[in-house]
Amino acid sequence: MTLLPKKFAQRATFGVALFFALNAFSAGKTETYQDIIEKAYNLSLQKDRAQAINLLVNAAKKESKKGKVPIEILNALDEVSTVFFSDKAQQLHELALSLWMNDPNLASQKLADAARLEAENQQIQLGQIRLQIGAGDCASALKAVRKDIDLNPYSEELKLALAQATLCTGTIAEYQALKGGADPKRNGLEVFWQALDIESAFRASNLVKGRDLVTGLLKSDPGYPESTYWLWKFNNELKTPDERSGQKYLAACKSLSSRASRKYLAEPRLCRRTSEVEAELKKTANPGS
Repeated sequence: MTLLPKKFAQRATFGVALFFALNAFSAGKTETYQDIIEKAYNLSLQKDRAQAINLLVNAAKKESKKGKVPIEILNALDEVSTVFFSDKAQQLHELALSLWMNDPNLASQKLADAARLEAENQQIQLGQIRLQIGAGDCASALKAVRKDIDLNPYSEELKLALAQATLCTGTIAEYQALKGGADPKRNGLEVFWQALDIESAFRASNLVKGRDLVTGLLKSDPGYPESTYWLWKFNNELKTPDERSGQKYLAACKSLSSRASRKYLAEPRLCRRTSEVEAELKKTANPGS
């Protein structure tokens, strides 16, 4: 979400008018979730993100008791949670993304700087969590994402990050439970959930099943580099060495464009396993060394 987009500002401005209209002319009217959405946009325009999120989460909980949470509430939550309030925070976030693949430590520093300006911005929070998982700091990532999801339990990206951090710690049963409460299709996160299923199968030593899942992932998104990593990994574990898949993984990561890295931003370990593959391929090529 970019810095206070025109559509966002227009809706928030409308929310101001609606708020006063409701107070002036509808004192006895029952407040609808649409009214709450407009109030949340107004609060966001005033840079009160925490209160805006709280209003929307409470509205979602109330509506969930009647059935499915209206998509308007979920969309508003996504907007309010991720919009940038300052140019500086957004610039730092963009700089972190540009450093993401080649210098994750510096990217982490830039996100920390951005967080000092907008601590409650979910884009910044997710960036920090993903970098922690990518660096293998699973416990810190899990602690952070649990805190964030307590405040906004309806974010599909936070649900994914929670599942990633949980599996990163090796807790397969908890991962399976978390997966049941997610809706991967809503934010186009299916590929990343498929990758988690594959990792779960590997951790559980379900090697044949895992390799079959990799085949499905390759069909879903042939350009996703982690597919070839997992194919290489499972084949090696099944005693059918697969140098070709390892080389394809390395080539895909080497040629990964900025656009592609952003497309797969929700994958914390995107091309973070190249050293492992390179070392194994070298060992295979020089068995006596």
